[in-house]
Amino acid sequence: MFALDNFYPNENELENFFHEYIWQGKIQLVFNNVGSDEETHAHSWSSNLDAENFEQVEFINNLYKRVVKFENVLNCKIKKWHANIYPSGFDGTIHTDYNEANKPTFLFCSNSRWEPEWGGEFIIYNDQKEAIKVFSYKPNRLIVFDGRLPHRAVAPTRVSSLLRSTIAFQCETNDYSS
Repeated sequence: MFALDNFYPNENELENFFHEYIWQGKIQLVFNNVGSDEETHAHSWSSNLDAENFEQVEFINNLYKRVVKFENVLNCKIKKWHANIYPSGFDGTIHTDYNEANKPTFLFCSNSRWEPEWGGEFIIYNDQKEAIKVFSYKPNRLIVFDGRLPHRAVAPTRVSSLLRSTIAFQCETNDYSS
């Protein structure tokens, strides 16, 4: 598991995506993000666009073209994407993205502006649900992790009026090790 800062080269495109698609609602969101098949209660809003069609939103398509370069290195194939939105007070639940072993998830922090005081951390746990790695939420950061590990998003603190926004790319793969 690792993070790459300043992952997307065009800050203006990132700013425009957040403003138009997240803040102004060009991506329809539904309160249905449960994280895994075992969960029964939603914890955040998620996009409902065609998960496999990367070309529907130009920014997503451009971001996908950068992330897809990892496929050969990590022996994976990106299968779907979705945007997740967390307002203040809506922490994510501990969940896994996959039941099978060795599948990476790419998590892109898609806010164009963020202050450390606003929280939004991303936490990865071991099987006993003890935190083993914490990534601060940082604009334009790509976090790559083994999606079978339990993890969750922390919502913004109450002092932030912004939504915590991420774009996740999930894979079909084997032989991935964190």
